[in-house]
Amino acid sequence: MKKKFKLPFRMMPASWGLTGKSREIAEAEYYYQGEDLQKRLAEINSTSEEEAQVAKLAIDLHNEKITTSEYDKKVAAIRKEPYVNVISMGIDPDNVVQGYFELDWNDEFVKMLTSAGITGTSDEDVVNKWFNGVCRTVLLDAERDLDYGMQENNDVIRRKTKESNSTEQSDK
Repeated sequence: MKKKFKLPFRMMPASWGLTGKSREIAEAEYYYQGEDLQKRLAEINSTSEEEAQVAKLAIDLHNEKITTSEYDKKVAAIRKEPYVNVISMGIDPDNVVQGYFELDWNDEFVKMLTSAGITGTSDEDVVNKWFNGVCRTVLLDAERDLDYGMQENNDVIRRKTKESNSTEQSDK
């Protein structure tokens, strides 16, 4: 929020003799407060426009105006970096081995996949092929682990009720 003053900053004795960055900071502190001051100071202290935009997003994240996922995606867009995130995952309660993942990605991510040789008729098709490949790799790794004797311990813990109404647990 901008403060309201009758005198311009340059007319204030505190501004006389200030130059460069120190003058910009003093002027920002004179005119602004709260979040607006934080954002203006971020602009002043940044060495590039990209850095200033990221700093402003960090302020929005800190003030809970955006979520962490939104922050990450916007920062990736500013920096022109690939971005992918799992938004949600669901399981069919009637068949627990059936489910879905909802993904969010940017254009840079699709470009990265296509430059790696994954093709498709649409961005969704390219990302779907990538995700299927990731799932296939996880499955093959799990099968390989089983082949090398790295099976999970499938011991079943059974409970026995004693005559005294207490329970006892055993590994078999």
